[in-house]
Amino acid sequence: MKHALPDTRWLYEQLLNHGQQTAVDDFAAKCPMHGQAEFVAQLWETDAEIGGIGGYQLPKNPIQNPFPGGMERTLYRPLQYAASELERDVAHGARYIVQYAGMHLEAVTRQYLMRSQKLGSLRHSQSTLGKAVHQIAKLRTIDEKTIQSLLVFVRLYNMSKHEVNQDESRDRLFSAEDALIAYLSARILGFRLLTEIGLVPS
Repeated sequence: MKHALPDTRWLYEQLLNHGQQTAVDDFAAKCPMHGQAEFVAQLWETDAEIGGIGGYQLPKNPIQNPFPGGMERTLYRPLQYAASELERDVAHGARYIVQYAGMHLEAVTRQYLMRSQKLGSLRHSQSTLGKAVHQIAKLRTIDEKTIQSLLVFVRLYNMSKHEVNQDESRDRLFSAEDALIAYLSARILGFRLLTEIGLVPS
């Protein structure tokens, strides 16, 4: 975890379970020596255990779009793009993986608000992830640890959109560990929220 950002480390320690941490650790320790193929396969097994729709079951070629329209496209297309980058080269696509994972959570939090509040579809259809999370926190319908995890993720997502690395101690802003942890965190948090509003496919 020596290459991970502080917020990513927090998510690793506070949100990921032991099996998810092991998948990240194995990737970080062994991938540079052995190539990433077998460790991406391990990641997809870990992803499948979370439940719901995830990169493990989506086509890795974005040209193949299983969700041509509607709510599913908004929710899951970002995960498909993240999966494509994960499969191609995690280190190279780290920033984009964080960004796509954040886009998934942004769509999830909007759906949560639209289904939890009167006139929610009018108020929250264009909410940013940060604004949506603060609104969800005010509802007090989600446990504090999930809210805290979402707020930490918001900082990473905003960095992926707006910051170019200016820290001389880091070669680049996002590492492979950041990307893997951000992806798994978005899947865990997204699954929790979608379950709450009954949008997890059976």
